[in-house]
Amino acid sequence: MLHFYLSLRRLERAPPPTRTGLLPYGYARALKHCARQAGGLWACPQPFLYPRPAGGEFLVMKIRPFEFSQADYQAFVEVRQAAHPEAPLNIAQLKHLDQTRFPDEVLRRFLVEQEGQVVGMLEYATPYHNPKPGALEVGYHLHPQAQALATRLWAFLLERVAPLRPYELQAQVREDWPEFGFLLAQGFTEVERKWASVLDLSRFDPGPLQRPLPPGIVLKPLSMLPWQEEAFQRALYSLELELLEDVPTREPITPWPFELWRKRSLEDPNLLPEGFFLALEGQEMVGLTMLFKSSRPQTLQTGLTGVKRSHRRKGIALALKLQAAAFAKAHGARYIRTANHQANRPMLAINEALGFVKEPATVVLRLSPVPSLP
Repeated sequence: MLHFYLSLRRLERAPPPTRTGLLPYGYARALKHCARQAGGLWACPQPFLYPRPAGGEFLVMKIRPFEFSQADYQAFVEVRQAAHPEAPLNIAQLKHLDQTRFPDEVLRRFLVEQEGQVVGMLEYATPYHNPKPGALEVGYHLHPQAQALATRLWAFLLERVAPLRPYELQAQVREDWPEFGFLLAQGFTEVERKWASVLDLSRFDPGPLQRPLPPGIVLKPLSMLPWQEEAFQRALYSLELELLEDVPTREPITPWPFELWRKRSLEDPNLLPEGFFLALEGQEMVGLTMLFKSSRPQTLQTGLTGVKRSHRRKGIALALKLQAAAFAKAHGARYIRTANHQANRPMLAINEALGFVKEPATVVLRLSPVPSLP
């Protein structure tokens, strides 16, 4: 297996290296057994060592395949933490996402190293939540001191995805992350926004919002229902499919098949059956909200919240959210996080009434057609 190397300028005031004259004198001798690849990359049969030039301006960067080992997962999480401490990842959740992909789905991930230290990651994959033929979701994270590598990672990415001939690349990044500006500069365009927001339970007073439930409606946690029985699961699956039809997105959501939904949802390591609430009218499920464990301290994460069309505008969604907030506080959490599409005004209005505070938006980006390397 080939190892890929790039060079970068260590001094932030220096411009990023160009494809021509990428390597200073002395580096060429070190690379005499290597072959230059498309995009200015070099492929070498094994790692090499060389004296660093006076002033230490250049370092060698190695891009290697992700091995899906515990050590590589830990490295992935640590570099994400360094790049975006406000958005930590959970190893158990990351493994679960990887292990519940279809066998024919694309998933290619790489770690970026300097002097034996992981300073970044890069991946391209079949979109997880709404897969479709010809589309790939891409993402990268770099240590704050390694941001100059983004241009070279982009060239590496284009080289790697070219054999797959994608017609579209997708990305989801926060608007205040450096990835956002970089991807826009590569030609990505914004297609939609999702607002993350946080409720501080220490300041939350549910009293003014509480209302009696409509006659015949009761709220129960999943843990008190036969949620491990297939008949119940299929009814829950049907409810979620109906609710997802009304989630505002740029394209209709392609639902997961039942077996995959069951594995991804009900076997999620962050699932809290006691924090997953259903609104019932007799035996019929008419609404739901769900809380999941989070890698953020003292925080629970909201999943899907919704009510059947036939039962809307009766206060059921608000009652579900209040029930979830009461559970979270009793569970020892201080914060509840949620995310809503910009166009979902009804749910945004409920969250604003509860006191959720918006954070910078997560922006969905698209690039089509996919450029090729010159």
